[in-house]
Amino acid sequence: MALAGFSLPQEPVLDAYTERGVQVLILYGDADHAHRTTLEAAFTAVWANRRRLVVDVTQLAYADETLHGLLLTTRTRTRLVLAGSLPPVLRQRIDIAGTQRFLPTAPSIAAALLLVRTL
Repeated sequence: MALAGFSLPQEPVLDAYTERGVQVLILYGDADHAHRTTLEAAFTAVWANRRRLVVDVTQLAYADETLHGLLLTTRTRTRLVLAGSLPPVLRQRIDIAGTQRFLPTAPSIAAALLLVRTL
């Protein structure tokens, strides 16, 4: 539903599973301030379990500083690799902030799983 020509934010969809001790989050839709509670719950569950994390961001439509901040915080608490091709909006946010070296990427979930184990 739209209000006065503005579409409502798309709900983020999170798929999560564990593969050989590594938590995998697959994000879809919008990862922004409007969905902070959902995103924080997913990431804090990983922090609580102290698992390594792979985040697939290829299906994101939009990401703001909320996701960027959660990724950086996660990086200080556990090993993290972003999987797949970063959406332009997330790539731009990372480039502007200069945080590429803190957020390693791999071309696929399979490659990210291998990389996160070596960090």
